[in-house]
Amino acid sequence: MRRTTFSVLLAVIVTGAAACGDQAQPQAEPSASASAAPAGSATADAVAGIAFACEAADGLYATLNEQTQAHIQRGFEAEQRGDTAAVAKELEALKPMFLTVSAKFGEAADRVADAEVKVALNDLADAASTASSFTTFREFGAMQQLTVSAELVLIRKCRHSGYKMVNLV
Repeated sequence: MRRTTFSVLLAVIVTGAAACGDQAQPQAEPSASASAAPAGSATADAVAGIAFACEAADGLYATLNEQTQAHIQRGFEAEQRGDTAAVAKELEALKPMFLTVSAKFGEAADRVADAEVKVALNDLADAASTASSFTTFREFGAMQQLTVSAELVLIRKCRHSGYKMVNLV
């Protein structure tokens, strides 16, 4: 089973290890996924359940895995070489990705009813927002500290609800 939580994914990449894995999908019945939900849909479904939050978080972790790995790896390598132009280019490419993920975590938090899950999703939104403002790749080492509590809440709550996480495990 691969471990691709936000913090572990970034920590592995930052240390130069190559992450690998399949493109597995969540095994719960689909609900309105956060990545597919329009920004204005919060009023249509103002209170969502834990399964919605689990699906949204798992989908966003898949997005992070797919979209950020190569940029972080290249940026880390460029930083090791002292190539400041390449570092700046990779950080600039990551910024909109992290801001988008941050907004989607926030949208999911706005829709979920469970207070503990809401806090966890908001914490992940804050972590992604923080990552968007990093100026070096060494800073990605702090992601585990920023995300571990929220990830543990989601893992626990999702398991308890019967949702099988694939990307956040």
